[in-house]
Amino acid sequence: MSRARYIAIVLVVAIAAFYAGSLSEFQWGGYAPDWAKALLFYTPPKSNIDYRALDEVFTTIQERYVKPNPDGTKLTEGAASGMVSALGDQFSRYLTKDQLQANNDFLNGQFAGIGATVQQKGDQIIIAGVLPSTPAEKAGMKAGDVITAVDGQSTKGWTADDAVNHIRGKANTQVKVQVSRNGQTLTFTLTRAEINVPSVATHIFDNRVLYIRIFDFGTRTAADFDQALKTNLKGSVSSVVLDLRDNPGGYVDAANSVISEFVRTGTTTILVRRGGKEQVEKVTGEGQAFSNRLAVLVNENSASASEITAGALKDHSRGTLVGVKTFGKGSVQQDYPLRDGDLHLTIAEWLTPNRHSIDKTGITPDKTVTLASAQDEYAVDVTPNDFSKDTQLAAALAVLEG
Repeated sequence: MSRARYIAIVLVVAIAAFYAGSLSEFQWGGYAPDWAKALLFYTPPKSNIDYRALDEVFTTIQERYVKPNPDGTKLTEGAASGMVSALGDQFSRYLTKDQLQANNDFLNGQFAGIGATVQQKGDQIIIAGVLPSTPAEKAGMKAGDVITAVDGQSTKGWTADDAVNHIRGKANTQVKVQVSRNGQTLTFTLTRAEINVPSVATHIFDNRVLYIRIFDFGTRTAADFDQALKTNLKGSVSSVVLDLRDNPGGYVDAANSVISEFVRTGTTTILVRRGGKEQVEKVTGEGQAFSNRLAVLVNENSASASEITAGALKDHSRGTLVGVKTFGKGSVQQDYPLRDGDLHLTIAEWLTPNRHSIDKTGITPDKTVTLASAQDEYAVDVTPNDFSKDTQLAAALAVLEG
């Protein structure tokens, strides 16, 4: 092999290695030859992490812990998880490969679990909703139940993600969930099953109003939402109720697609990255409901991509927001694959088109309407359809009639 060809190959490998690093501490550019480093303007990542201290902890555990031969993989995962936790950011976390797969399965609309969505409220983990024909519904679990333990382990100090990771698992395995309901302690032993979560569900009221509920902003949302409009928004059906209640969010791109169905031109959101660098997201210019009347339902469990959608529609004066103040998650996370896991890291904050930050404050609807009980919320995927107790949906329909 000629020297010129050898140098070319090494340079390509060095460049690829340098830019493949998920975290700056582990960028492979440090292994390139000195001349390649100079070419790449490579500088070693600055760090004040005391690796010797970490090694001392690990070595001492290996040598002195009462139970010999502790699992090194679990210790490594614990160290990585603790490091991310020390950031003080509840939305950044270290994930094992199985946890990452479970999250991806959820956003793809399929996972093994019990069929209940959860939300963190203060120091409590609350069941936000129960999907029909799932183990949770069949066992009698209800929205509003407070999860106090999973498989005998207290949920004290848990995040919603912690609860999800403990409750989900392999299909046909059992999980024991303890809840508190109106001061009463109930324990459910459930068999996990494959859960197929619809991205979008629809219903038409009085041959005039198309009701569309988005359950999450996943990989199928943009296509499913576009098809729902195409199929139903015709003839006498001219108004839309967009229900974003209890929607935990998902992909920013999916939110942009939904906003683009209603807003012809302009900004959907502004991502503010490290160092204040701004990335302005725009509508596509291709939508099906630019002139249709719109009401948007939100509640305290509407978060992340749901809030991006609601915030953009509000700033563009495109629809009337009805319900109660949203969750207040004004940050964006990205997954960085690691050798033995995944780093789910906050990489940006986001602003509404009018440059409002909703982080920790949420979005206040144009028309505030509360529900007497979470169970009163209209369930579009349940037959028969009954919204007689859903005061928020009734108010949204009244807005469109006015």
